[in-house]
Amino acid sequence: MLILLVGSLAFSQGVVSDQPGKMVEIKLHDGSSVMGELISETAENIIIRTTTFGNLTINKADIKELIEIKPAQIKDGKYWFKNPNSTRYLFGPTGRNLKKGEGYYQNVLITTNLAHYGITNWFSIGGGFEGISTFAGEPIFFIMPKFGFEITEKFSVGAGYMYANAAAVIEDGDGFEGIGLAYGSLTYGTDDYHGTFGLGWGQAGGELTDSPIITFSGFARVGRRIGLVTENWIIPTDPYYWVFSYGIKIIGERSSFDIALINSRDIATVFPIGLPIWFSYNFYF
Repeated sequence: MLILLVGSLAFSQGVVSDQPGKMVEIKLHDGSSVMGELISETAENIIIRTTTFGNLTINKADIKELIEIKPAQIKDGKYWFKNPNSTRYLFGPTGRNLKKGEGYYQNVLITTNLAHYGITNWFSIGGGFEGISTFAGEPIFFIMPKFGFEITEKFSVGAGYMYANAAAVIEDGDGFEGIGLAYGSLTYGTDDYHGTFGLGWGQAGGELTDSPIITFSGFARVGRRIGLVTENWIIPTDPYYWVFSYGIKIIGERSSFDIALINSRDIATVFPIGLPIWFSYNFYF
């Protein structure tokens, strides 16, 4: 009851109650939403001015979420909702971290299921399993902790570890410790336009590789619901081996869908533009 009371008082004060004239989006419990200019706010109601219905008085008990809309989110008279996928490209992460309480579910190539959740604003944890091996009774699983910090409004730095192992291997007791990747990443840009440079050291048998994997990735939102994405890996073999990817990200307010082509010097000899072998679905909560 105390938590509910504190939450109710915090909401009644409102994050924008002392800033009339701000544009806001109000999401209601019935699933509908309305956007307009904030006129005033009381303990019971919020009044906004809409372009279609004029002034509307909305009971706070009916409000599920109130979101402030920044001027940059209005383009050609249309509201561009926040990009929900600013912490990851296709597989690789950005330097940004999920905020506390934020999370998402990701399905890759139908078979692999992952989930990530923000424990704090600077630490998140992810994990999941591969479906075919799970149904076979020998699941391959993943654990992915991550730290991420905002240095400035546009610069973020992150570090984390991606670990994979199989339950059957652990049960065999042969001493295999799994495989992993310890990485660091630096991201520059906004939610809609950003690039990331990263270094990663592979781990197997309890030892890290001497030379890092180099990654560089980018995202550009070219439409309200469409973005272009690329993720590229330089693997420290002799000579270095390049793996490229390029595709599109279909963006929704709570979900996104990725379709991308993968290419390398070997694939390019047969399929010059690459193979369309990456697709994933992401749902954010």
